[in-house]
Amino acid sequence: MARLMLVFILFAGALTACRQGAPAGQSNPTPVLSGDVDSTPESATVVAEAMPAPTDTPAPTPTITPTPLPPKDLVVCLGSEPADLFLYGDDSAAAVAVRNALYESPYTSLNYDYQALALEKLPNLADGDAVLETVDATEGTVVVNANEQISPLTRGMEVVNAAGERVVFEGEPIPMSRLVVDFTFKPLVWSDGTPVTAEDSVYSFQVAGDRATPRLDSQVRYTADYAAVDERTVRWTGLPGYLDPAYMTHVWAPLPAHQLADFTAAELPALDEAARAPLSYGAFVVESWTPGESLRLTPNPNYYRAEEGLPHLTSLTFRFLSAGNTNLPAGYEGCHILAENVLSFDALPALDEAVAGNELVEHVATANVVEQVIFGIDSSADYESAHVPWFQDPRVRQAITQCTDRQAIVDELTFGRAKVMDTFVPNDHALHPDDAVQWAYDPAAANALLDEAGFIDNTGDGIRDNIASTVPFSITLGTNSESDLRRQITQMLQEDLAECGIQVNPYTLDAGAWFAPGPAGTVFGRRFDLAQIAWLNRIQPDCGLYLTEHIPGPIDGGFNGWQGVNISGWSNEEYDTACRAALLLLPDQPGYAEAHQEAMRIFARELPAMPLFARMRLAATTPDVLNFRLDPTQPSELWNAHELDLLLDGS
Repeated sequence: MARLMLVFILFAGALTACRQGAPAGQSNPTPVLSGDVDSTPESATVVAEAMPAPTDTPAPTPTITPTPLPPKDLVVCLGSEPADLFLYGDDSAAAVAVRNALYESPYTSLNYDYQALALEKLPNLADGDAVLETVDATEGTVVVNANEQISPLTRGMEVVNAAGERVVFEGEPIPMSRLVVDFTFKPLVWSDGTPVTAEDSVYSFQVAGDRATPRLDSQVRYTADYAAVDERTVRWTGLPGYLDPAYMTHVWAPLPAHQLADFTAAELPALDEAARAPLSYGAFVVESWTPGESLRLTPNPNYYRAEEGLPHLTSLTFRFLSAGNTNLPAGYEGCHILAENVLSFDALPALDEAVAGNELVEHVATANVVEQVIFGIDSSADYESAHVPWFQDPRVRQAITQCTDRQAIVDELTFGRAKVMDTFVPNDHALHPDDAVQWAYDPAAANALLDEAGFIDNTGDGIRDNIASTVPFSITLGTNSESDLRRQITQMLQEDLAECGIQVNPYTLDAGAWFAPGPAGTVFGRRFDLAQIAWLNRIQPDCGLYLTEHIPGPIDGGFNGWQGVNISGWSNEEYDTACRAALLLLPDQPGYAEAHQEAMRIFARELPAMPLFARMRLAATTPDVLNFRLDPTQPSELWNAHELDLLLDGS
């Protein structure tokens, strides 16, 4: 399994028709009789006989000139200034926010799912634009093996065949599954008027995989081929054995090959054409960039959705403030949008005051960082030789969970905005099962479970003892020293568990030591009693975090090496069966959701870790901002820059 990233927070058309309408029609001037008719009757008679009798003169048709609406100049305040706008350069929140207005993403990832944006549609198995095909893998074929590692196929290597079975390659061809997926772009146009082609996406793929590119895209490594099929369609072919449930995202946003292809990948980051004022096929183009102050965008005259009246804005300006403010920053009054990297969650009380005064609107959403406490169920051999394995009995894990006032932790540290979790995904996840076991705060029930499990206070000192060994129930609880949030969590846990007769001894280590690889590292060496850490939460549930085969440990001890991520050491056959079934299926195949949900139910019951809460995202807007949407799984809050709008007086 490609190593999952453990999070320790130290804290991405047609020409606008300026058509001038035809001039309003003008009536021929009505002749006017001159002179005083009453005083000159003869002359009047002569005139009357010489000319047709006058008729009523119609009033001139007034030309209505609409009152022009004031410009819609929206200001977004960011927590930092982008280093560059190169597609494979700076990946900070600020750079991604600006690039969303320049490069419309092929897809969005809203609400734990994917949707087409610059694509005509998302490919899927049912429509035939995604195909699961069988190929014969022979010696030397680059595959993803049974341990989810990319490697040429060699004798003795274990792979998963097309039937979903783990088999050992002994020289004969092995039928393996691979994905072939077609993506068709909408009729996009570069801001210089050149149509976007499939070859632009292929060029972008080549840049993304070039070693000279500052930020390599790891998905390139899992690609057997990426090629243009027609003017607007590309085809991605995956490696045999790589059945990624997010296969519908293996498409690369175009880069303008007609402008940049003559430069090397190493030259691109320094080119203004790529990094400072790139061509755009999105809703906006760069008009000006004042270093240290702001970056101003204006509508792309060739935006492919211009005929729909998009974008709504006259201009989109990004101002650069500071990040992580615990109060509303100086100058916020000039911002229509305070991006999420401007405010820390500690700024909520100040934001609440601004909301009460109708100055700002609060926007919160679940983030992709899930806080939890991992139980050291089966520690490494050398650690266990000197420590009691307290957590092998699930009743003890359940009791600790019931003895922890997780709602109080949420209320204190997230101002009540987060939700207490019951499994390894947040409660708002699309696949979260409604019937997962809930372990509500209940110290009486927790104490009863501990009694039942054989932990009694025999000495009257307030600390339970292991009846079998008379060892006091005294444990360590560690976390990384850089996180103030986690230090507060460990302190609250210490106080809660004391009520259940468990002595907790908190400690911290710097991130380098805490997250060091095994066998010496504390977390990945499985050398702890309790560990307070966070994992990334993804759209596809990460049940693999707790698979038996992902326990880190020595190969000669029957493990798959120290790169494993199941740091609890927990092994459960029922869970393994459900999770493995889920990982062999794709989202549009029968049984996918059911298998993932069964794994979540087992986790919630057995608790190899105590789930706490998902971190929260926080942004703010003024009340006149329209169509702003902060989403749990969409990386940037500016994902729909083309739809942002301002409510004007009278509009």
